[in-house]
Amino acid sequence: MTRWPLDVTIGAALCCVGASLVSAQNAPGPAAPNLLEGAVPVYSTDDGTTFTADAPVILPRTQATVLIELVFVVPARVHALTVTGSYTSLEFRHDVRNPLRGLRVALNGQEIPPPLEGMTFSRLPGIDPVLLRDSGNVLQVELRVWNGSRQDTIVFAPAVSLVPRRSSELAFRIGPLLGAFDEDSFTLTSHTNMPARMSVYRRGDGQSRDDGAVMRRVGFTEPGLIHRMRVARQSLEDPGSYVVLAERDGFSVGATARAPVIPEELIRFIVVGDSRTNVATWQAIAAAVAEYSPDLVIHVGDLVTSGRRDWEWDTEFWHPAPGLLGSVPFYPVIGNHEGNAPLYDELFAGPSGDGGARNWAQPFGEVLLIGTDGGQDWSVESENAKWLDDTLARSDAMFTFLFTHYPGWSSAGHGRLGDDGHPVERAARETRETVMPILSRHGGTAIVAGHDHTYERSELPDSVTAITCGGGGAGLYPKTKEAERQNPYSVVFAGRHHFCVFEVRGEAVTMRALSPDAELIDERTWVHRND
Repeated sequence: MTRWPLDVTIGAALCCVGASLVSAQNAPGPAAPNLLEGAVPVYSTDDGTTFTADAPVILPRTQATVLIELVFVVPARVHALTVTGSYTSLEFRHDVRNPLRGLRVALNGQEIPPPLEGMTFSRLPGIDPVLLRDSGNVLQVELRVWNGSRQDTIVFAPAVSLVPRRSSELAFRIGPLLGAFDEDSFTLTSHTNMPARMSVYRRGDGQSRDDGAVMRRVGFTEPGLIHRMRVARQSLEDPGSYVVLAERDGFSVGATARAPVIPEELIRFIVVGDSRTNVATWQAIAAAVAEYSPDLVIHVGDLVTSGRRDWEWDTEFWHPAPGLLGSVPFYPVIGNHEGNAPLYDELFAGPSGDGGARNWAQPFGEVLLIGTDGGQDWSVESENAKWLDDTLARSDAMFTFLFTHYPGWSSAGHGRLGDDGHPVERAARETRETVMPILSRHGGTAIVAGHDHTYERSELPDSVTAITCGGGGAGLYPKTKEAERQNPYSVVFAGRHHFCVFEVRGEAVTMRALSPDAELIDERTWVHRND
């Protein structure tokens, strides 16, 4: 086992692989056994009053709560490894494709709390192996499940496992992810696969040694699964190079990070939206975005299909795009598919005091960027409307771009109108009736949204441009039959996957909408108005 001291030496202890770092830890041992192998499950649908060996049958369009009980014996060699500390935790897993919230697991009468309340999990990591006995172990699993079929019944007999884990298997599930930054500091977040501590070391700081440059630790988190740290810059001129390490029981795994640069002459930010569901498309778009070396990536919502499913943040968001997300600051606004997931607020640090505000504003030179949670109350008299009005009133930026998930004007499905001529969807209606007039009154440049999976640019009579940038991966939407009535201001509509590149030069901002293979879909330049 490699145990690193507080002052870690590069070269002797780490092996560089591209932008990532891995520790010189022991080679992984053989695959850990499933402790439930051979255990015969019994089932209850009446809260444990009666059990049967027959798996329950769930009728179409029916929800059921099923309690599963398994009695198992721990093999002697496995028990010996838990006693000696070779296996330092257990991980529970299930293969239910679409469980409802409500997973409960208990081992030998001890309930295992979920890593984060309000989320649905396929794995529960970090279970203390001290709960195991050498014989007579009992695992109880309670799952709420929905049979969404309209005609087929299902026999509910999920595969479950309980697997011992070694600390040497420590890894980042998500991140490190760069979040909000300014002249004084920047934010790093990560999600590890087992409880650990995240430490951040500054490279090149400290006394030189013969075997390499010493790193100085500049901060660390308490042990846990989800980590967030605000790192102070050493100086604005020196952005600095950092190593982010997950550390547990003397084992470490890490990646390099650089403090985000605040550009002087050119600001290039890229907007993408609705990247959920189709992983291959999001992967292609993320790779294309990275080629432009943006200073900032803004996402206008719907990062995953169902935000409360913990595993989708791995499979749909992070894993297709680590090269981009691990190197560029990422500012999202929340969409409807995030489902107000608690993990969203844990992962993403916005440019507010504590990083937790869903509505945020940050100037970059002559540009003011505003992000909003369009699913909140944006009625005319709301606190959100007052916040936006006050924020814009205090700004003297040449250009103002507002980002929300919900477009006020759209030729696609989410722009449908009621008989009264107003958008049917509340969020779209409030964007049109509250947000856009405030933006216009203060000379705003453009509002950029997602929600409809298409590209559209509309030029409104009040001189504000409305852009829908919802082509980041999800299935595309066509125009509706009522498109001209819905959006008489539409200038360009393209049902294509895309992203939007914004470049700020002096007193002009140019936006280009591009396909993943760099084909130009649309271009628009705004010039500062001196009136």
